[in-house]
Amino acid sequence: MAIQQRAERTRQEILSAAARVFDGLGYERASLARIAGTARVTTGALVFHFATKAELATAVRGRARAVTRTAVESACLSTEGVGGTSIDKLVLTTHALIRLFETDHAARAGERLARELGGTGHPPSGECPWRREVARLARYAAAEQALRPGVDATAVAALIGYVITGVELEMRSPGTAADDGTWPPAGNGAILGPAEERLRRIWELILPGLVHPAARRPRGTGAIVKTIATTTFPAPAPAATATPAAPSAQEPGTSPVAP
Repeated sequence: MAIQQRAERTRQEILSAAARVFDGLGYERASLARIAGTARVTTGALVFHFATKAELATAVRGRARAVTRTAVESACLSTEGVGGTSIDKLVLTTHALIRLFETDHAARAGERLARELGGTGHPPSGECPWRREVARLARYAAAEQALRPGVDATAVAALIGYVITGVELEMRSPGTAADDGTWPPAGNGAILGPAEERLRRIWELILPGLVHPAARRPRGTGAIVKTIATTTFPAPAPAATATPAAPSAQEPGTSPVAP
């Protein structure tokens, strides 16, 4: 049992290291040797758990789906007690995602790997929890007659997906902030300010074109951002993994476990 627990702990440490490396370097530039070094295990210990880089990338994407699913579900639940509309939930979900992308390597790595390995630039909505939730909320907004006449829910979901991806990509851009912490001067085509502030300003621009004039207006992005700031989202549990069978030999790259 002690050997199995140690093996599982090593597996999770390798996954965390792989998320950091994939997030920073992308799939092609990442190497198993670099990931092993980041995890502080031998390459032998790494391949004991993940035989190939492709297998490791699949596991990281699975962890990314788990943490983003937790984030979007928590964001939607946080509005249930205050009568939040689908539009409220859409805005709140996008802000929760940006907060996640700012702090979680696995979430960011999942987005980058999806772009690099997904073929079309992003995974199908059915494979991406946050895209699936955005599409669902857009359909609910249409059913609530909260969208302007002629505004298609599918197009709304696509637009929000582009916004989230764009803000997440901009986080990666070098020189987003100057060395002294100030933001770049106006005129470079970027919205100034931290990621959530940029997202708030984008929502202020697009909401009037989406929301039906007769529908109950959303609480406003300022109020929603305040809700986010005072909401503690539960930390996502590590992605469920099958407990490895007790190996016939000691796990490579590890020291013996004391009896």
